[in-house]
Amino acid sequence: MLKKFLRSLELSRKGKYMGFEESGRAYHRAGNNCSVSLYKTFAEKLGMSEEEAARLAPPPRSEGGKCGGYLAGRKIIETLKPEAAEEFEKRFFEINGDNKCASLILKRRLKGKNCNDLVGETAEIIESLL
Repeated sequence: MLKKFLRSLELSRKGKYMGFEESGRAYHRAGNNCSVSLYKTFAEKLGMSEEEAARLAPPPRSEGGKCGGYLAGRKIIETLKPEAAEEFEKRFFEINGDNKCASLILKRRLKGKNCNDLVGETAEIIESLL
């Protein structure tokens, strides 16, 4: 996993742009949880290092069992563009139908998707709103 992530970073440094979706997925594949993956992806936009971002990422399921990707996405949008928070919420629910971690995992498995897909999709939502 770490080799794939480092290879992605290497390609990015060679001028092949790694977008937010790809970056989020790479952090997740490297072993970060959904929340930390998104916070690290948007660390530069948040004006902090990846290490600081990882410390500030909300713990998954910390708010009534809500998905870490949802919690992180909402907090990132609230920080960077508060007026887009309602639109983030709307788009997340249009794609996922829920924000509870356990039910999202089950629903995604039935569709052949996983948490890495959720991280990528959430990064795309955030990017589109900025």
